[in-house]
Amino acid sequence: MLLKELREQVAYYGRQMLQSGLTMNTGGNLSARDRESGLIAIKPSSRPYDLIRPEDVAVIDLEGHVVEGSCRPSSEWPMHTRIYRTFPRVCGFVHCHSIYATAAAAAGREIPLINHELSMYCSSPVRVAPFTVPGSEALGESAIAAFGPDNTVALLQNHGSVAMGATLWHAFDGVCAVEQAAHALYLCQGPFGPASLIPQEGREALRACDPLQRADTGGPVEITAV
Repeated sequence: MLLKELREQVAYYGRQMLQSGLTMNTGGNLSARDRESGLIAIKPSSRPYDLIRPEDVAVIDLEGHVVEGSCRPSSEWPMHTRIYRTFPRVCGFVHCHSIYATAAAAAGREIPLINHELSMYCSSPVRVAPFTVPGSEALGESAIAAFGPDNTVALLQNHGSVAMGATLWHAFDGVCAVEQAAHALYLCQGPFGPASLIPQEGREALRACDPLQRADTGGPVEITAV
């Protein structure tokens, strides 16, 4: 089976998304790119996460052509391929519909760096991309603009959160960090009072932990189309 390990990862982290409350039913999508071939293992369309087997995971190329798999790829494949074409070093991408991150996105509310987990994936507050029709390549362009030059996570207005990473695990961890921060921000607007931000020195040290920022993996991720 082509890209067996990556297809297993897509199936596994899809179940983790469901069990962690990051999505419901078939919502959201995720993918992993093989660095050598450039091929992408991506969630099958309209398939419940707890029923997805590795062989159900579609394999597509960077133009969205199906290379292997009996199921149609996620309808969001244009966003995934746009991300991978723009960021050659990114090998994992996750989009989910978690409650608090989606609420922040619907409110157009940026998420400040209030916890150390989020600070690993951001140098500035998590930005909100303007609403764009799901399933379009324009959605990928909007996400790229929201990432900017310094973040690997973003919010899609009225839609949810997205994260890219050196691996699918890192991208999954990124959306977890966004949801956790969005939930904490909500609580800090109620009984717990205003949130304090991570100090600049701490943010810089935490940001350096992201594999996409380390010198041994090629340095900071840059927006360079290929």
